[in-house]
Amino acid sequence: MKLTSMRVAFALLAFAIILMILPSCKNGEDGKNEAINENADVSKEAETEAPNYLDILPEMDFGGYAFKIFAQEPDMFPQFPGEEETGEPLNDALFRRNRALEDRLGITFENIPIADRGALRETLNRSVRSQDMAYDMIITSMADGLNTLAPSGALYDMNSLGYLSLAELWWCKSMYETMQVNGKIFYNTGPLTPIFYYTPIVCAYNKNKAADLDIGDVNQLVLNNEWTADKFVELIKNKNRDVDGDGMMTMEDFYGLATGDGNCGAALFTAFNQKITVRDDEKYFRLAFEDENTVNMVQKCAEILFEPTSTNNGAMDYYGSVAGFASEIPLFVDGHALFTIITMNNVINFYRAMDDDYGIVPLPKLDSAQAQYVSYGNPWGPAGIAVPNYCDNPERTGLIMETMAYSSYESIRPAMYDIIIQQKIARDESSQKMLDIVYSNFYFDLNVIHNFGDSSIFLRDCLSGFRTDFVSGYEKIKDKAEAAIDKLVEAYLSIE
Repeated sequence: MKLTSMRVAFALLAFAIILMILPSCKNGEDGKNEAINENADVSKEAETEAPNYLDILPEMDFGGYAFKIFAQEPDMFPQFPGEEETGEPLNDALFRRNRALEDRLGITFENIPIADRGALRETLNRSVRSQDMAYDMIITSMADGLNTLAPSGALYDMNSLGYLSLAELWWCKSMYETMQVNGKIFYNTGPLTPIFYYTPIVCAYNKNKAADLDIGDVNQLVLNNEWTADKFVELIKNKNRDVDGDGMMTMEDFYGLATGDGNCGAALFTAFNQKITVRDDEKYFRLAFEDENTVNMVQKCAEILFEPTSTNNGAMDYYGSVAGFASEIPLFVDGHALFTIITMNNVINFYRAMDDDYGIVPLPKLDSAQAQYVSYGNPWGPAGIAVPNYCDNPERTGLIMETMAYSSYESIRPAMYDIIIQQKIARDESSQKMLDIVYSNFYFDLNVIHNFGDSSIFLRDCLSGFRTDFVSGYEKIKDKAEAAIDKLVEAYLSIE
């Protein structure tokens, strides 16, 4: 281990010991659902004086080095600040973070945005082939970009960068724990990119309709450890109503649950503390499709998401008269659904137009015995962070990225919460507690990112109830899926 890495390791150990003796944050009565400080913990109870990790990281002068960040930045997905402060919380937090790092490390940031993730992938591939050293860091989709760049050898092993502490809460700890191959990991995510906060899939509910239907306080159900699959089914059961009386269920009618995103099934499955891909000591990874519990949970999710008296599954269009994919957005915004399962991206970008008040809660647990609420991360947005394989100064790159990641945890996180809470939903303590829980236990799945042998698409269709042949259908694609996993592992093992 290099000297600099040893120093940081010892300092981190001391930092962790100090954090362990601080008061812990608990949500609910008697400490039910203790928030796991994996990626975020911003509840007011946790606002405790703590040592500053920046005091551990060294201050350096890299002589004005231009640190080049190549990032996918389509509409509604801000990665970079403007040229000055504007009074908008996220822009100003990004601007101040960058200026502080430039002063601290003697660098300048060269931000290179591109709207299309496919164009980013091809541009980086050309850059790697020519070894032109054009970029220091890239930010793009994990499921449509990094999933092909990593096994092709285009990315640098992040464990080989100096200073990075990928098991800490300013990175995505679950990715660090579940996606390594032979001690190597080629991408991660976290508060360094604000899009990290756009990725979880949550449950939103219409507070006005909840009051009309007298279903009680959903936020309190979460805090009381009573927000479970069975309770969720009870609240949406038989809520569908043909409001206009035309004999058809359309966008003008009312639904207990509106869904539409293809990831909803995987999000619900994950919320029940189930894993799609699991670690295997012999093969590194295997799909859990043949596990008895998986079969049962797939059926349970399908029963919830494909129930004609309770839901509008817009992704499958089974009514024949709804708007089809993503119909959950207009249905919920226009007050035609009690609950919806939705990515935070769509909450942030579309819910401002909603007249009714609404709340955000995590997706329900399987039952009250489940230790924690689990949030599923959507890997399609531009939230993946990686380094091109031609990195010539891993100590410099690692120090800049680690300082940037921790500074983002301290500044970008509260700015995003300001936007989500103050501009999108009611500004109250209960709403903030719900977001604390959503962001505290985060999971991205390797198969959703790589879709081994089309098994992720197959699982999506089964979880949503569109297919009912989960056992026999997987048997038909099992060999293809396992071969794809083996190919990925072999590719990773061959990278020097």
